[in-house]
Amino acid sequence: MPDTPPHDTAVGPVLSPPGGSSPQGRTAAGNYLWLWISLAAVLVLGLAVIFVLPALMLSPQPQQQPVEAPADPVVMPGVEPRDAANQAMQAYLQLRAQLELGHASRWGEPEWSQSERAADSGARLLAQRQFSEAARSYQQALQSLQQLERERSTRLIAALDTAQQALAGNQIEQALEQYEQALAIDEDNEDARFGLARSRTRAAVLQNMAAGERAETEGDLVTAQAAFQQAALLDPEYGPPTAAFTRVTEALQTHAFQDAMTRALTALDSGHLADAEKALAEASALRPSDAAVIDARQRLALSRQQARLNSLRRQATTLVRAENWQAAGNVYRKVLAINASAGFARSGLEKADARLKLNKQFDHYLTKPERLYAAQPLANAEALLAAASSAPADEPKLAKKIAELQRLVTQAGTPVAVSLLSDGETDISIYHIGQLGAFTRQQLELLPGTYTVVGSRAGYRDIRKQLSVTPGKQGASLTIRCEEMI
Repeated sequence: MPDTPPHDTAVGPVLSPPGGSSPQGRTAAGNYLWLWISLAAVLVLGLAVIFVLPALMLSPQPQQQPVEAPADPVVMPGVEPRDAANQAMQAYLQLRAQLELGHASRWGEPEWSQSERAADSGARLLAQRQFSEAARSYQQALQSLQQLERERSTRLIAALDTAQQALAGNQIEQALEQYEQALAIDEDNEDARFGLARSRTRAAVLQNMAAGERAETEGDLVTAQAAFQQAALLDPEYGPPTAAFTRVTEALQTHAFQDAMTRALTALDSGHLADAEKALAEASALRPSDAAVIDARQRLALSRQQARLNSLRRQATTLVRAENWQAAGNVYRKVLAINASAGFARSGLEKADARLKLNKQFDHYLTKPERLYAAQPLANAEALLAAASSAPADEPKLAKKIAELQRLVTQAGTPVAVSLLSDGETDISIYHIGQLGAFTRQQLELLPGTYTVVGSRAGYRDIRKQLSVTPGKQGASLTIRCEEMI
């Protein structure tokens, strides 16, 4: 017979009406009202025990962390059967929630269903207030889940082993089922994820393998290669596609190599170096260490070198004619870097360097003619003109520079008439020329250049001015007199 607790231990609190009225003052309608309120409270509390209380007691756990099963409820002497039933139910619900987060319903049969049936029985017994029998049912449900938790790792290993064997034998459906089972146990398991991905592509892999084998049998190696390659790309870990792709690729490479070498040698013989290089690159990409490739490359290098030297020689000749000695010298240096024994480049470089130096000497004065207004630079320019004499007929630019410098030298050595104006009270002197004294007007002839004119007068502040004498410009004048008293 079920345990019958004392009246004061019934499920749910004993409700008392509000206010201070005595029981004798209650009406019949009031008694019925409180009876229905009590029954509703009992129903709500019962539902809370079954559905709300477990959720409040649980805290989220990481899905793949090992779950520590709660200990079996221990019914101490004197503990009420109802409390023992509640303890067993809570322990079951806690472990069930944790395992449910780990998808145990997908991999935990038959233990999961067994625990569900035992828990359903416990819930019915608890509702019928058969607390001892309810405690035993929940304890049985808890033990089924504990057994399931202990077998989690073993089941994972077994599922992975079975899946790998099925995939190796191309039993695709079984492999998919077992890898999905493994992921249900451990959703972060890399082996299961990788195996599942391979299983999902295996049908396409086998289709491509079949297509490649048909094409290879028919002699269509290009199509066969593409099919085998696609199969290998779908599952690089599967060996047969890679082996088939390698076999067909080697056969294609042999045909391609022979064709490329034939085209390369034909182009070399006819002097079509660009075509030869392109065909040889194709052959070298297939067999870079082949003796035929190495020999053809040497022939191509010599041919290209000679063609390069011929091209550079033509460039240098054009630059010499244009008197572009800097660029011509650079071209001759490129030739010597390719072939140090090229005689035309050695002699051409010597001439280019000499002409470049001579032109720079002329440019030194032509770019800044005012350098000639000093005695020493003017003498140097005259010496340069004497050394250069006349330019060769094929160097018109140099001839023009010689003529221009000769004109500038002549102008720099020709005095220019200038006038100085003063007040007759100021003593005038010109640096590097001499003391002129006081005057109102004086005519001088000075060589082109810039002169410093100084005026001084007793009781007045000295004055200093610059006089620029320009070649060929006659009649320049300068007024200078001391006007600021001290």
